Amino acid sequence: MVLKKIIFFSLLAAIAFSSCKSTGDLAKSQTEEKSHSSSRKNELSEEEHTNLTYLFYNANKEKITGNYDKAADLFAQCIRIDGRNDASMYELAQIYMGKKKVNDALFFARSAAEISPQNTWYQLLLAELLTQSGKYNEAIAVYEKLVKENPMRMDFYFSLANAYLFAGKAEEAIKIYDKLEAQTGVDREIVLQKERLYLKLNKTDKAAAELEKLIESDPKDMEAYSLLVELYQVNNMKDKAYQTIMRMQQVSPENPRVFLALAEYYRSNNEKEKSFEQLKKAFASPQLDSDVKLRILTSYIKILDTDSSMLDQSLELSKILAETHPNEALAHAVYGDFLRIAKKTEEARKEYRAAIAIDNKNENVWQQLNFLESEMQDFDAMLKESDEALTLFPNNSIFYLLNGIAKQQKKDYEGAVKILLSGSKLVVDNDFQLVQFYSSLGDCYHELKNDDESDKYYGKALTIDPKNATVLNNYSYYLSLRGEKLDKADAMSKLSNEIVPDQASYQDTYAWILYKEAKYNDAKEWLEKALTNGGDKNGTILEHYGDVLFKLGQNDKALEYWNKAKAAGETSDLLDKKIAEKKLYE
Repeated sequence: MVLKKIIFFSLLAAIAFSSCKSTGDLAKSQTEEKSHSSSRKNELSEEEHTNLTYLFYNANKEKITGNYDKAADLFAQCIRIDGRNDASMYELAQIYMGKKKVNDALFFARSAAEISPQNTWYQLLLAELLTQSGKYNEAIAVYEKLVKENPMRMDFYFSLANAYLFAGKAEEAIKIYDKLEAQTGVDREIVLQKERLYLKLNKTDKAAAELEKLIESDPKDMEAYSLLVELYQVNNMKDKAYQTIMRMQQVSPENPRVFLALAEYYRSNNEKEKSFEQLKKAFASPQLDSDVKLRILTSYIKILDTDSSMLDQSLELSKILAETHPNEALAHAVYGDFLRIAKKTEEARKEYRAAIAIDNKNENVWQQLNFLESEMQDFDAMLKESDEALTLFPNNSIFYLLNGIAKQQKKDYEGAVKILLSGSKLVVDNDFQLVQFYSSLGDCYHELKNDDESDKYYGKALTIDPKNATVLNNYSYYLSLRGEKLDKADAMSKLSNEIVPDQASYQDTYAWILYKEAKYNDAKEWLEKALTNGGDKNGTILEHYGDVLFKLGQNDKALEYWNKAKAAGETSDLLDKKIAEKKLYE
């Protein structure tokens, strides 16, 4: 029994004093660390050593299970038993670093590194913490030591170079990269790091020379040529840029990077037509990744905000994209987006449907298709395709909203209410969408003559967004039709017109509320504003204006506007009777 206990604690000791080691440590370092641990072991009594081993084992167990506070307490107890227990100091440093307590971490890392200066892991942790603390020169000293002791560890050179960069010593960092390059030969990562540093130091020629090294090592490296062209373009060295492009062309005349480089070169010279021709060649090349083309098209979207003349170019490029990558859903979807911007709705729908046929898992494309069909007022298609989207994305509230709106437009108000109520429960952290649900429910309940529920949902929408002009307008208009709460309707409609002035439908609503309040002259004034803002083509507004004129005794003129209303369409069921009998019916 005693023998088993001794063996067990010997195993714990081995774990304790090797926990921070790695198979990557150098053999020399491992030997020295073991010797150091053995000498400390001899300084402790058997009881202290047993307690230390037991505490260290449990500390590591707590750390592994994520109980860092408990682990830190146990490691601290280890240090109280053995004030030179570097392994516990290292572990504590790591815990404090994880807790962002850099100063505490640095104290223990420094202590561990001083006790066991040959331990690579201790030195690396110390260097990292010194860097985090802004003690860059001290970090440099540690990394210099690591590089000297481990000349074949390439990662140490990179760390040292980074430390020099943090210290603002770019030229010293370049020297380290030079030493590294002397061992590795031409390496892309090293070359690009040096190129960036030379540019930072305004040493353009040396930066260019670094890229030339990449080209020399691989004369067909088109990316290196492209970077060199970009360097010359950015630094307004156009002749050298063009010469480099010609070199690219000699190596690979049909390479799309050549076309892109020429497109940028001509653009910088304000030769727009030549630039666009090269851009089209690049887009027509299957060799050029579609992601690159999509990034270019994204830049067009920003330009369209200020220059609508670029729409034709974006349409042509997105068409080439879809034709060159016919099996990529995103290519068709992007072409659809540009067609939609150009108001070519039927063509846009065709591309969205093509995208879905390739990949029906893209929720955004389904949304765009449904939004487009809403704009087209093709509510049959919108209903069908929002139904399909709901089967694919049953947890996405937007498709419940779109389906509900389609049902509402098809006058299936009960079906709309059912789907809208279900969808509203799925909305998370999206007040804008929730207002749309509640507003649509208010509309549907109004049509179902359920005034209490209609008022309830309009109220819920306005609680979230008290200045939503659409909700204010609709709610106030329906109150006016019922002849209820006209003071409230007046205030809401007035506010909607302040929020969105010169909107004919909002002006008509306010006029109709005034009409219901028997304020006929005021109503006439607001209807005339509505007519000026496009209401002269709206049957409802024209009919309302005729009604007001009749109330003001202008019967002949009232008849004239009733006839205009009939010609425009979308009027009340009483209009024909008004015209036939030349009399107002309400």
